Amino acid sequence: MLAFAAMLVQGLNAGWIGPFLPSIARTLDTSIDRSGLIMSALATGYLAALIAGGEVVSRGTPRQMLAGAMGLVAAGLTGVAFAPRLLWLLIAATAIGVGQGAIDIATNALVADLNRDSLGSALNYLHMMFGVGALLGPVIAGFAIAASISYSATFALFAIAMAALAVALVLMPGHHASEAVGEPIGGIALLGQPLIWMLAAILFFYVGAETGIGAWLYSYLRGTSTLAAAVAAWAVSLYWSGLVAGRFLGGYFAHRTSPRAMSIAGAALSAAALVVLTVMPNRIIADALMIALIGIGYGPIFPNMIAIGAKAFPAEVGRMTSVVAAGGAIGAMLLPWTMGLVLSAQSAVASMEFALLLTVLMIALIAILNAFIHSRLRVTQACLSRG
Repeated sequence: MLAFAAMLVQGLNAGWIGPFLPSIARTLDTSIDRSGLIMSALATGYLAALIAGGEVVSRGTPRQMLAGAMGLVAAGLTGVAFAPRLLWLLIAATAIGVGQGAIDIATNALVADLNRDSLGSALNYLHMMFGVGALLGPVIAGFAIAASISYSATFALFAIAMAALAVALVLMPGHHASEAVGEPIGGIALLGQPLIWMLAAILFFYVGAETGIGAWLYSYLRGTSTLAAAVAAWAVSLYWSGLVAGRFLGGYFAHRTSPRAMSIAGAALSAAALVVLTVMPNRIIADALMIALIGIGYGPIFPNMIAIGAKAFPAEVGRMTSVVAAGGAIGAMLLPWTMGLVLSAQSAVASMEFALLLTVLMIALIAILNAFIHSRLRVTQACLSRG
């Protein structure tokens, strides 16, 4: 439950920074674009943590790493809350990003460690909490802004809550894994596994498409329909709500199907919804339904890829998560930016067609992954039958 709470914190930090940016810019007497550098600082810290975090967690326990990560996020939020200048704000934001990357690694390793017999279900529910937090973050920011509560007070209050979570993790009695997982193979040997790079490539396209649609869907709706600004903004929330619903459904159906089959079906659903959205724009009810379906289809893909990696490398979940999630982080850095270029240079419809292309490439890679795993299983069975 503490790991789930930590993932909820991830979503909150992803969801409420944007609405507070104008207030941050006014407080620091800087432009909105310069205050927006906080997003770059968060991403830089996050990627740095993914690069180093796998080795860190291999030398300790996921619980220790998670406690330290929550403490770092609490310190970073305090720094953002009371930073007197932009430079200090960016340093604090980088610390938050490092903490968030460490949370990603540690929560996946901890939940996998405790749920070896239900990896797909447990990891889908874990990542569902990120979506819940991402939905709650703007709501909390909206209430704070409406009540004239400063971002400093909001962040400071939640920093205290996150510090309390860190203390609870330290005081929590040691946990026991569901089963023996064998000896770690080491970081270099792990990087030599083709499966790792396939999972990283899938998440490169997945996170890039998911983030890009979330970033540019509002602009697409404003450019292709007569929706008012507020209505278009609400429509974007359907996408994130669909993502949460997709991860809930992924957890529910995890015992009934394989992560690979569920991921192909989900990506195909998202691709079909993107086709309808781009072929028949400016149909309000149809657009709303397609936006929700895109999110539902995408929902289980990220946790399912982590589940596949955790099953293949049960003693290396921390290292595996750091490598695979780094692929997603690079996708988030490059592909939404490219999607924005397509929107500016061509059209709003072309930007969603680019997202469709990313989704089709993702389906192809999951199919290759499926064939690779089946081939490896056949080789293993043949060796066992001879032995």
